[in-house]
Amino acid sequence: MRKLCPFVAALLLALPTAASAATVGNPQTGFSADRMLQINNHIYVGKIWAMPGVERDEQTIAAFHPIFLLHRESPLGEAVLPQLKTIVEFVIPPEWRLLDGRDIGRQPIGSAVVNGVATTEYAVEETVPDGHAEGSVWLSRDGIPMKLVGVFFGKRGKPTRVRWELSHVRLGPQPAALFAAPHGYAKLPAEAIAPLLGLRLKSATRR
Repeated sequence: MRKLCPFVAALLLALPTAASAATVGNPQTGFSADRMLQINNHIYVGKIWAMPGVERDEQTIAAFHPIFLLHRESPLGEAVLPQLKTIVEFVIPPEWRLLDGRDIGRQPIGSAVVNGVATTEYAVEETVPDGHAEGSVWLSRDGIPMKLVGVFFGKRGKPTRVRWELSHVRLGPQPAALFAAPHGYAKLPAEAIAPLLGLRLKSATRR
């Protein structure tokens, strides 16, 4: 899974349907934070900004600094590459939608303070056509996913292990401009840009 994008692969609480979105959890308040994501043996560090229903992730990949924009009610994401003045709209892969938090109707199994934030731990186990997900997620009282440890088994049974953790969380409204793609950028299909980033992305036009 080395080529999965480093910020959202298998993030969330219950695998949604193909029509669902892939923001991180379902926070009820705005926040920004430093973010660590580990996918198997690869560790990625970046930043996240979020408001209810929208999310922005920034990550360095090779020589690029892409910005990923996600909207909870859309199955598509946007990758903004300021260095190339380009926007790529792509279909969110199923691995990116591991834990969504849309329906957290589960009993808590524990509690912990994660990087200074009190959280409740919930168990995760979901089976969908794309595979099987299991693990635990630690949510703050505002629904912020402070920590996640899980594994996603794809159709071929090969596991992708994921660990996610937030630190230096700053609560508060985030500017709407953070979640909007810039005007005047060229739009390219995902296949045209994915090799530069080492990603596997599928164009929105090929859903």
